Amino acid sequence: MQFTWKRMLGLSLTAVLSFSLVACSGGNNASPNASGGNNTQSESAGNNSGGSGNTSASGVDETGWDGKKYVEPITLTTVKGVGTNYFFKTGETMENNVLQKYMKDNLGIDVKYDWVVTDTNDAYKTKLRLMLSSGEKMPDVITYRGDIETVNMLIDSGQFMDVGELFDKYADDAYKQGVALNPDTWLAVTRDGKRMALPVLDYAYNGDLVLWLRQDWMDKLGLQAPKTLADFENIMDAFVNQDPDGNGKKDTIGLAAGFKNTYLNWMTDISWVFGDYGTLPGQWNKAADGSLTYGSVDPAAKQALTTLKTWMDKGYLSKDSGVLDETTGSELFTKGKAGAIVGPNWMPDWPFSDLLNNVPGSKYKAYPIPVGPDGKIGAQSGNPSVNGWMLINKNAKHPEALLRYYNFFFENWANPEKGGIFENGFAEGYDWAKLPDGSITKDPQKYPDLFPGYADRTKLVEPIYYSLTFEGARIPALYADTMLKLANGGTPETPYEVQTAAIRKPENIEGMKIVMDQKDIRMKNYFQGPLTETMKSKNELLNKLVNETYSKIIYGQTPIDQFDKMVSDWKKSGGDQITKEVNEWYQSANNK
Repeated sequence: MQFTWKRMLGLSLTAVLSFSLVACSGGNNASPNASGGNNTQSESAGNNSGGSGNTSASGVDETGWDGKKYVEPITLTTVKGVGTNYFFKTGETMENNVLQKYMKDNLGIDVKYDWVVTDTNDAYKTKLRLMLSSGEKMPDVITYRGDIETVNMLIDSGQFMDVGELFDKYADDAYKQGVALNPDTWLAVTRDGKRMALPVLDYAYNGDLVLWLRQDWMDKLGLQAPKTLADFENIMDAFVNQDPDGNGKKDTIGLAAGFKNTYLNWMTDISWVFGDYGTLPGQWNKAADGSLTYGSVDPAAKQALTTLKTWMDKGYLSKDSGVLDETTGSELFTKGKAGAIVGPNWMPDWPFSDLLNNVPGSKYKAYPIPVGPDGKIGAQSGNPSVNGWMLINKNAKHPEALLRYYNFFFENWANPEKGGIFENGFAEGYDWAKLPDGSITKDPQKYPDLFPGYADRTKLVEPIYYSLTFEGARIPALYADTMLKLANGGTPETPYEVQTAAIRKPENIEGMKIVMDQKDIRMKNYFQGPLTETMKSKNELLNKLVNETYSKIIYGQTPIDQFDKMVSDWKKSGGDQITKEVNEWYQSANNK
């Protein structure tokens, strides 16, 4: 099987954060190791990940849980889309790896995969939708991060259960507190008061965007930091016309963009250009009268499209941008063809490592999003800190097991105590190793003997990615707080802070500080509910109408005034009804 990056995950660099597990010398902690796991249950890990239950005199509750593990191992079936940032040691796979073995040995939870697919070009989503359309039986657990339409389709299949009582009974305090940070967290998956999917929590502000520029090009051409959209256009013009890579050819562009699927991307984003005119496409913004309006049909979007057409005409954008998605669009930057890209703070972890490999000597630096011509500025924001959903089959024999699995990572991984089992990483010889002087290294290229079985030493093998819950568990507020502390010169103290300081590149930390300094530009998507009735039948048609019109305008295949006809068609084809339904939902949600 070939593994490649997983988009979002990529992101994950965050993930990166990953901590790991350390065998506490002299203690009782159990830690996976290079030999592939440890059968000894940790005594001090505090993994009472069981929530409450009716416990007998033997300490075993009605589900077979003794407070630390299932006395008799249970099985959870699932399916998996393997991201391009998943790396394995030689001989290990998604079905047979150090994390899989550890969770079975220490929690008694054996995860089995009905199928595994390399998740490129939405292969995982496509396979899930094929299962739904064919009426195929679903596994015990489905975890999904991506479009809410697919989550809705899973819920509407009727194969999954209300998880509200499970959450209330079995979720640990850290998970509950993370969910409680944002009262909107459950809105997207609530049906008639029932909570139909468990949120996978993410770090707050982790999806907010900054402008990344090729700093070596900036320095070579004597360019200054952009403050306005006009400044940025001057920079792009220099990137296109002043041969920044010095190869004597006019083969470089300004901005890496990919709008094949959407104009509101998690990477290679251009929605911020719309924000500079006062709207954001693809989401529901609040109008001056307090009602919700769809940003893609806002008059301000016409101004943004005019600007983007100009950029395409001048070669600031690649002619291929309309057929590229977030991942393939980012390759314009990582292959040294584009001088700018807009994306999250964690991009130095991925995919910028590819830039450094492809273009030796290249440098990059984060900058604030430039201000628009009328002083307006806006960028997308992650609403609730949710980066995926988990659905549990109605017929699962141990539905509570997923909560216990997730609890384990909150209690042991998300913010480990000093001496805890995940203090340094997940497994020695995988994502960390100890040097003779007792210090920790995560460099398999420099210390190959300490990281045996690596097929590619340029990539750190991080078993945490193999987890059912994507990156183990994340406490929403912890990441930004820690990054700000480091950015302001604070001394890392806790294992999480020490790990963050060791893993995060200076450019990453600086990028997160810019996110927080500029957090007032965030534009919330005020619609957080399930798809409305008209959305279910019309969304695909309306999205196609918008995207095709946008693309034709940007490529000059149709005049800019076609925008007005598109808006009229959108309204008549279901948009007005959707707007009515969205505002009814919004009023209802606010009255609760």
